[in-house]
Amino acid sequence: MKVQSSSGNWKHLVNIPTILFLFVQCSQLEIEKPNLFQFLFLSASPTSVGVVTSDFASGGRFKTFEPNSFTTFPTSIPIHSDAVGRYTNDRVFIVNRLNRDSIQVLNPQFGFLTEQEFSVGQGKNPQDIAVWNDKYFISLYNADELVIYNRSSGIKTGSVSFTSLRETFSTSGIPDSSVEASYMIQEGSSLFVLLQRLDRNDVSGYLPPNSDSYLVEVDMDLNQIKAVYTLPYRNPSSKIQKVFLFGEPHLVFSCVGRVGFISQIDAGIIAFRLSTRQFHPNRLFAEETAGGDILSFQIKNEEYGYASVLDAGFNKTIQVFRPRTGEKLGTLLQIPGNIGISLSGLLLTNEGKLLVGSTDFTRPGIYVYDTNIGNVLLNPIPSSVELTPFDIFQLQNLP
Repeated sequence: MKVQSSSGNWKHLVNIPTILFLFVQCSQLEIEKPNLFQFLFLSASPTSVGVVTSDFASGGRFKTFEPNSFTTFPTSIPIHSDAVGRYTNDRVFIVNRLNRDSIQVLNPQFGFLTEQEFSVGQGKNPQDIAVWNDKYFISLYNADELVIYNRSSGIKTGSVSFTSLRETFSTSGIPDSSVEASYMIQEGSSLFVLLQRLDRNDVSGYLPPNSDSYLVEVDMDLNQIKAVYTLPYRNPSSKIQKVFLFGEPHLVFSCVGRVGFISQIDAGIIAFRLSTRQFHPNRLFAEETAGGDILSFQIKNEEYGYASVLDAGFNKTIQVFRPRTGEKLGTLLQIPGNIGISLSGLLLTNEGKLLVGSTDFTRPGIYVYDTNIGNVLLNPIPSSVELTPFDIFQLQNLP
C-alpha cells in the first residue's frame, strides 16, 4: 500500500501478517501451488550475501547468493536500476539513488519482502543509511545536509547542516550547494560521514576534487557535528571498512582523487585510527603501486588485502596487496580496457570467500575466490545472479 504523508513524502508499507494469511488460505485451496513458507525461508542461508543487480536501464533486482554452493536463491525483489545495499539492525536497506531517491527496507524473515519505502526528496540522490534508536540518518549527494527520518513513519524529522563545509574554491569562482556526502559508518554513538566536496562548476565537466575532502563525525544523540577531519587525500569513493590493524581498530577507505577521464596517480587507501582520531601516516595501498585508481577494496588482515583498480587505459584488475607494508603481492583478475566488461561489487565474506562482480552483459555474474587456500578461483565461469551484479554485501550484522 502506498500512502502520502502530510509532508509530501510517499511511503510504501506492507502488512506482512495479512500477506501470510492470504497466502496460507490460497495454499489450502490450491495444493499444487508452492508452499509460501518454503519460499520465504529458503530465500537465504546463514552464509548468504545480498546482491544488488541491475539492467542499468529500466530497473534492478535484489537477490541472495550462496558463495559456498554458487546458488542463487529465488528471492527477486524489484529495486531501482541505480542502487546500493546495506544490512543492519536485522534488515536489508536498499538505497535507491538518483531518479528514485528513496529508502527501501526489506525484511529477511519474510522472504525479503518490502516492508517500508519512503522518499528523501526528488533529485536528492541518497547514498547511505545508518540506524540509531528511532532515527534513520541518510547521506545525500545532492544536498548540504545529513537528513534524519523517523524510523517508524518514514517522515523527515530533522537534519545536520553541512552548509559551513561547502567548498570555498571553484575554478569558476562560484561554489556549488552540494558537499557530495557519500558513505558512512557507525562507531558507538558517532556517525562518520565522508564528504567528497567536488567542483561541479569545473570547466572539464568531470567533477574534480579541487578542494580538500572531509571525514565528519556526527553525534547521533545530539544530531550535531562533533568534529571535522581533513583527509590527507581527496575524493573518498569506497565504502568504509572497520579493520583491526596495527593492534587496534581503524576506519579504512579508498580515495581516488582525479579519476576516470581525468585520472591521475594521486591517492590510495587510507586508515583512520579511532583511538587518536588521526590518520595513519602511510597509505595502506598507494595508487603509484597499484598503477591506477583504487575503486574498491576489502582487507582480510594486515597481510592480505584485495583491491579493484582502474588504470588510465581503462584496464581493470583485482590486485592483492599487503596493508602492513603497502606492497603489491599479485593480480587475481585482469580485464583489458578494450573489452566491454567491467568489475562492480567486491566483498570478502566472513568465511574468507572473495566475491567479484562481473558486468559482462553476455555472461554477468559473480566470481568466487577462496582466500583461505591461496586465493584460488572456484568458478572459472561467473555464477549467474540473473541481472548484472552491482553491489555485494554481507547479510550479517557486523560485530
